[in-house]
Amino acid sequence: MKKIILAALSVAALCLFGCEDSASAKGCQRVAYCYKTSDAPNQRKCDLDKVVAEEKAREAEEAGNLSTPLYEDCWDF
Repeated sequence: MKKIILAALSVAALCLFGCEDSASAKGCQRVAYCYKTSDAPNQRKCDLDKVVAEEKAREAEEAGNLSTPLYEDCWDF
């Protein structure tokens, strides 16, 4: 019985906290693409459009201002 409850809790945790891009495991309402710059290291810059975010991150990198490469973030609103 403990194993079944533990397995059920594990699956529930994956559903709640997982940020999958597949339609079957919707942990995120929206996936945002973010990066950070050296001039504002505590502030992430995000966009819901991956192409736009990649372009902005590339521009920051070319300017020598990129401190964190592009990464995916989960926005639940």
